[in-house]
Amino acid sequence: MEKPPKAEKCGPFIEMVLDELNCNLDLHDKEKIENEEDLKKFPGHHGGLYIFYMKPDSESDLRYPVYVGMTKQSFKERFERHAKHGVIHEVWNGKFPRDIDGLGLYAYCTHYHGESAKRIKSILLDTFDFALKKGRNTIDISETYPAEWTKRNLEFPWDELKRIADGEDEEEEERKKKKIPSEKGGHFIRFLLDELNCNIDMYDQEEIKDVDDVNKFPAHYGGLYLFYMKPDPTSDLRYPIYVGVAKKSFKERFQRQAADNFNGILSKIWSGEFKFEGHGVYAVCTHHQGPAARAIKKLLLDSFHFPLKRNRRGQLRRELDTSEQLPAEYVKDNYGIPWEECLEKVAAAGR
Repeated sequence: MEKPPKAEKCGPFIEMVLDELNCNLDLHDKEKIENEEDLKKFPGHHGGLYIFYMKPDSESDLRYPVYVGMTKQSFKERFERHAKHGVIHEVWNGKFPRDIDGLGLYAYCTHYHGESAKRIKSILLDTFDFALKKGRNTIDISETYPAEWTKRNLEFPWDELKRIADGEDEEEEERKKKKIPSEKGGHFIRFLLDELNCNIDMYDQEEIKDVDDVNKFPAHYGGLYLFYMKPDPTSDLRYPIYVGVAKKSFKERFQRQAADNFNGILSKIWSGEFKFEGHGVYAVCTHHQGPAARAIKKLLLDSFHFPLKRNRRGQLRRELDTSEQLPAEYVKDNYGIPWEECLEKVAAAGR
């Protein structure tokens, strides 16, 4: 075996590694990436470690890994960038692979993100020669090494891989005991609002810059609302900072948030008391009212740590946290948030 071995020859072994890490390899395995429409099927709420691979057709068991990467954005957003000037662009335009016809592009999307994803990516790059990481425009499919044979003949840091997987398990209980900063839970909160059939996009590109901007919000009804920050109107990054319920109307409640110099959320932001740079404030106004709105608000406050609250000294808890957001699936699977129970309560309140 050559050193380092070509990744495309070690496809079965790389599958074995991902299996050991409890990754769902079948999720998109039959979904060939042929056009921009195909990119929409990939998760739009979370990212993490991913591997591009090629195979003859969607039913084939042959998989030839050609690229490993990780993204802090969603998989959908990152793959759209790859389609403009990256791996997907190279494949679609016939620049890769130059020597083989009839292979389609597919992707493994894993639940690993942050430091764990970096460590796994580093292990894979140190161990294998990925064609599109080494600048090769060819792919070698002359031979595929069996997984067990590769395991016997390849020096691979299984102990370190086990520590990564075990570390995830050990951190799980701690995560369940802690509240997540609401900004880091942005993807999950978006997922929850989607499940609750909220119209998230109604005001998503309308920054609330001053009192005049408050007048566009509904004056004849209220309900559950969230304030969030994002870097520009078209960005998919959303950092929730406050959740509340307007009993009268959204417009009236937001006017109070602008006028109250001590507790008013908009007042805190516009005055500069709430520290942030390069971000504007936006709002989601939902149709949920009464018991349903209170149930959703309670779930969010019990599960997330929102920054726009004062401590006993009258100081705001913290500044805006724009560090890496957690994938929605990761939060759903690892933090024990009773979101399904909340959906049932909301449904019962609407009967």
